[in-house]
Amino acid sequence: MMARAMRTTAPSGLRLASIASVVMIASLPALLGSAGCKSAKDKAAARAASTETPGELQLVDGGLILINEAGTVALGENTKIPDDFPKAIPVYPGARVNMAAHAPGGQGKGAWSLSLETGDDQPTVVAYYAKTMGASAGAFKKGSDLALGDTQMTVWQGAQYDVTLMISASPDSQTAITMTVAGK
Repeated sequence: MMARAMRTTAPSGLRLASIASVVMIASLPALLGSAGCKSAKDKAAARAASTETPGELQLVDGGLILINEAGTVALGENTKIPDDFPKAIPVYPGARVNMAAHAPGGQGKGAWSLSLETGDDQPTVVAYYAKTMGASAGAFKKGSDLALGDTQMTVWQGAQYDVTLMISASPDSQTAITMTVAGK
């Protein structure tokens, strides 16, 4: 594992808990190896950790990027939407990207996940996606729609992609948008 730029404080816009989680996951093999495993459960955990896919963790100004053969995950204030994110899928205008992940998959059947945030209210965001997904060259049909308290979950199905949207109102007047796209 390699790190290109290190910071001793949390980058602004990135929650310290997110960094702590990634650091704990990345450190797990070393912690297990130095602890002197004694129980069968500890030995099994050490074996599972030793088969971890190698990767590269880059701590960059404003966030971090984890890259391995399974894909890429970027977190933080300078996160961008992956260049190969499908153009047929609308991204809410002006939304801030908190997390972007991409797994290449086989035969062009990649998968993407975005975590976005906007100051617009939840009904406005839900209406935007209802309009744009349905009008996206007729490519998407609503598969299911479910209201769960402050969260609206909608599944859109198309010939090339399935899209799951979770649009949540939060107490800090922000609306969180979680988008998962799976190639077919």
